[in-house]
Amino acid sequence: MILRAILSVSVIFCMVFRSNAQIAIAPELGVGLSSMRFAPNLAYTQDTKSPLMAGRIGAIADYYAGNHFYLQAGVHISTKGNYRTFSYYRNDSFSENVRQTLNMFYADAPFTVLFKTGKQGDIRFFTGLGITVSYLLGGMNKLHVSGVYAGTSYDTSSNTAIVSGNPVSGFDIGVNITSGIELPTGLYFKIYYTFGVNDIGLNTEIDKNRIYGIGAGYFLGKSRNINKDTDDLIDKSTN
Repeated sequence: MILRAILSVSVIFCMVFRSNAQIAIAPELGVGLSSMRFAPNLAYTQDTKSPLMAGRIGAIADYYAGNHFYLQAGVHISTKGNYRTFSYYRNDSFSENVRQTLNMFYADAPFTVLFKTGKQGDIRFFTGLGITVSYLLGGMNKLHVSGVYAGTSYDTSSNTAIVSGNPVSGFDIGVNITSGIELPTGLYFKIYYTFGVNDIGLNTEIDKNRIYGIGAGYFLGKSRNINKDTDDLIDKSTN
């Protein structure tokens, strides 16, 4: 079902932007690590966290704005989350240990301003800064809780569906930084880092997504921009 949603969104995205001669469309894949800035509810005194594998799939539109600057907008389905443990210890009859794994699916809409060296048709390097607006689609919350309360031991495990508002809020926004290389064929490779500025944790818990990754894509019809880039360079040289 998720794959069908990805393909549907990508097809619509391409149909909307393909008609503009200054816009190139690229299907894109990415893989990396997902971590979170995490602080448990105030009752807990210790915590550790570990990253999980993450990925994304979707498409971007690349619009030439002039003077080596490009505007990019995209749609992705991505995976995020992390593994964490947190605990407290008051005495031998009052303590708790929690192990939790969050695997979440998001719909992402990144918007980025890029600067590219050289001109279309050459090997180009690029770097950019932007924002990513995200909405939680679902996922799984794997939880194991053990401890002692009033001298009685307990040990429970669960694996429940993640929805907006349980155990995190649905809306997220992050700042993305990217750099990479674009080949004359339209193939490109990038590294990217997105850090959440919105706290998606509930109550006193703090949760902010962090994504480190590498990506690749291929611009369809990128040659449409060659004349535009060349015309700009000629106009500047004759002024």
